[in-house]
Amino acid sequence: MKRLITAARALCRSYCAAAVAASLLALGTMGCGGDASDSAGGGASASSPPLKMVTVNWIEGLAMSYMQAQVLEDSLNVPVDLKEAQGGGIAFSSVAEGDRDFFNEAWLPTTHQNSWGDLQGQLQKLGYTYRGTSGGLVVPAYMDLRSAANIGEYREALGEKIYGIEAGSPTNDNIRQVLDQHGIEGFSVVAASGPATWQRLRSAIQDRQPIIVAGWKPHWKWSAFDLRYLQEGKTNQSPAYGPPEDIFTVVDNQFIDEFPKEAVCFLQKFEVTDQQIGSLMNTFRTRGDMSKSGAAEQWVRNHPEHVTQWLDQAEACAASDEAVTPLPDDATHSRDQEV
Repeated sequence: MKRLITAARALCRSYCAAAVAASLLALGTMGCGGDASDSAGGGASASSPPLKMVTVNWIEGLAMSYMQAQVLEDSLNVPVDLKEAQGGGIAFSSVAEGDRDFFNEAWLPTTHQNSWGDLQGQLQKLGYTYRGTSGGLVVPAYMDLRSAANIGEYREALGEKIYGIEAGSPTNDNIRQVLDQHGIEGFSVVAASGPATWQRLRSAIQDRQPIIVAGWKPHWKWSAFDLRYLQEGKTNQSPAYGPPEDIFTVVDNQFIDEFPKEAVCFLQKFEVTDQQIGSLMNTFRTRGDMSKSGAAEQWVRNHPEHVTQWLDQAEACAASDEAVTPLPDDATHSRDQEV
């Protein structure tokens, strides 16, 4: 894959994306367009320190992280050390304490407010990863249940269980807050990994059984299943979920000065649309026995137009005389849009 994306970038400026995709493998060995170090900003040198990424076992974050690692190594010559952590709180603290350099899935201002609030002095918001999330309690569309206020009526059918994600996650606390908000008792919030929860959801839907799970967007489940949020138990309708959030890349306070400017610019300018993150998640969800790195390489190879867009933005940023600066601590695109 070395020089693959750089070659694709040159061609994407003059040919349609379909032609590039068809020619990409051949171009990787031809070297059209030069090595990444020839681009504006110069890329990283062989002596660049490894960029230590942390991700969590949430498919959208895993997919973005492995794909970013692929681009950083193959196009920007930045060595990457990617580590998976068990939960967002651990990811936040690992960056704040210097064990990791950045985390690309900080949901703010609500979901990760405790981690951000506790560690804010040691972290910076480098840029947006995705704008305008939502979250809440999710049910299959065939269920009659429409509102979180009526969950108690389905206690027996639901086996007194609502399925969350990893133990200690604020997402599970959000579910408990919704139950408290409506005075609903007798339910347990079952903690499990994301994949385990989605398997429970799949099994319930196959048997047309009632089930309530923690849900959010962006996530692949919305395209795989016919689902809906419960009224009064979702973003903009419950204090537990607050207003629409954004996903940020958070870095330690030395990050901007420590790494090559083009790599910093790439991570700052990197932002996915629904279509991009949807296709990326689908590649990971259907990868079978393929490794995560292999799935990332496949997606990069099949979507040169998206990667070219991010790299061109990074190149322009790196060529600028202006220093890279983080976002304000209280930056929130979605809240600004409401105003």
